[in-house]
Amino acid sequence: MQCRLFQDITEEEQDKMLTCAEARDRDFKPGEYIFRQGDAPNSMFVIKKGSVMICKDFASGKRNVLFTVYEKDVFGEMFLFSDEKEYWYDAIACEPVRVLEIPRKFFYGFCKNACRKHQTVVRNMLDVQSGKNFLMTRKLYLLSGKTLKERIAMWVLDSAGEGDSFATDMKREELADYLGTTRPSLSRELMNMQDEGLIDVGKSTFTIKDREGLEYFAE
Repeated sequence: MQCRLFQDITEEEQDKMLTCAEARDRDFKPGEYIFRQGDAPNSMFVIKKGSVMICKDFASGKRNVLFTVYEKDVFGEMFLFSDEKEYWYDAIACEPVRVLEIPRKFFYGFCKNACRKHQTVVRNMLDVQSGKNFLMTRKLYLLSGKTLKERIAMWVLDSAGEGDSFATDMKREELADYLGTTRPSLSRELMNMQDEGLIDVGKSTFTIKDREGLEYFAE
């Protein structure tokens, strides 16, 4: 698998390690939970196909989307290296998903066959965790916006980078959850911002029409 976790490790070495680790493939249908809040964190996961939404559900029914992970991404890993006894978020399949489940015991000692590249996997895991820390920092930055217009402006500017247009895989419902609002409120504000000449909104694309105006709201 060409993912960051297995960087600098050959396919033959991957097969050997995963056999020793007793890793297995698991398939999930859209909307199915890979794990839920309160489950014991005994494994980490690599996406072989599809995408998975990482979110926090509240008793009120409100959902806060933390981020989405895609093919070749890793998730659930932060709980393997902490004292947390339960997951505090959910992992939900956005579409038909196949994941590779790797038991936590693999990361707490060398496998019985003393794989030469075992240490490389542990080193690569540090890189993976660094990337996840970046995602969480980005989410905190976006949620610092006091109004929905501010959060949208910050998200559009951050997603576009130095360009003027970008495409997103997130559906409107997912984007609304990610920005901490409802879908009707999001759609209404997007249309308002389009009418104001700030952005142009397509089905899955966004185009910046007035960067200076967006930056005013993102300050």
